[in-house]
Amino acid sequence: MNNPPGPVVCVSYLAYAELWTVPQFPRVNHGAPIRSIEQSVAADGPMTAAALASMGAPTRLIANNIGDDERGQFVRRWLSGRHVTLDSVSPDVVTPRIVVAADDDHTRTWFAHLPGVVASLEEADLAPVVEASVLYVDCYEIIEQAALRVIDAGRTAEVPMLLNLGGSDLSEAVTVAVAGYPHLLIQTNVDDADHLEAPGIAKSLLAATDARWVIVTAGSFGAVAVSSSEEVAMPAFPVNVLHTHCAGAAFSAGLLYGLRAGWPMERSMTLGSASGALRCARRQAEPLPNLADLQVAIASTSSDQHRIGA
Repeated sequence: MNNPPGPVVCVSYLAYAELWTVPQFPRVNHGAPIRSIEQSVAADGPMTAAALASMGAPTRLIANNIGDDERGQFVRRWLSGRHVTLDSVSPDVVTPRIVVAADDDHTRTWFAHLPGVVASLEEADLAPVVEASVLYVDCYEIIEQAALRVIDAGRTAEVPMLLNLGGSDLSEAVTVAVAGYPHLLIQTNVDDADHLEAPGIAKSLLAATDARWVIVTAGSFGAVAVSSSEEVAMPAFPVNVLHTHCAGAAFSAGLLYGLRAGWPMERSMTLGSASGALRCARRQAEPLPNLADLQVAIASTSSDQHRIGA
C-alpha cells in the first residue's frame, strides 16, 4: 500500500465497556468476588482506530450513535484523549454498554446491552469510505447485517479491506458479499487452548473467500497468517498480562500500520504482536503504545532483522 494518503476507516459498534476481574468464574447459582473494575470502550473497531492514531496513522471511526449520558461522556473523553473524533452523539440515545468479566486464567465472558446499535449502524454515513486508504470492518454475528452494507461500500470504492470476524463463523451472507474481491484480508481469533487449529482455520477461510491473506490470532500462542503461497507464524511477545480486552484490536492496528506502509506480512505482524502485547500489559487508563514504545519492545525481544524502523 505504501502509505496512501487517506485514513484508515474503522467501522464497528461503539459502547461503554466495564471490565471486571475475578479470581475464577463461579459455579452455577454461586458467586465470585470482583477484584477490580476498569472502564474502557468496545468494540474492536474503536480500539483499532485509537491504537492506530497512537502510532501516528490517520484514522476515521464510523460507529453507532451514543448518548450524552454519563457513559457516553466517558466514551467521548476516552476517544478524544486518544485522538479519535466521534460525530455520532445523540441526546435521545442511551449509550450501549458491555460488561466483560475475566478471570486469572485470562478467560472472558461478556454481556452486551446494545439497544438500537444495528439500526444506527445501518443509517451511518459511509461517505468517508471513498477516501479510505484501508477499510477495517468488524463483522461479528451480532452486527452482521450492518457490516454487509459496509462491505458493499468498500467493494464499490475498491478499497483494501480487513474484515475482522472476531471469532464469529463466516456466514453464507458474508461469503457471498466478499466473493471474488481481490483486496480482502480476513482476521479472526481462537482461544489459547485451540491454538493448534489456527493454521487450519486460516486455510479454510482462505479457500472459502479467496482472500489475499487470512490472519488468526491465538492469544499467548501468537498468530498465523496464510496466503495462497505463504504461511507466516508470529510468536506472542512476553509481557506481564494485566488483561486481554481488545488485544486483537491492538494487533490489527499494528498489522494495518505495517501493511499500509508497504511492509511485508512478517514485519507487519511483528508490529501487530508487539502492539497487542503492550496493550495487555497496560491498564485501561494508561496511554496506548506509540510507535517508539513498540520499537523498544521489538528491539528488546527480537533479532535485528525484526526491528521496526520509523
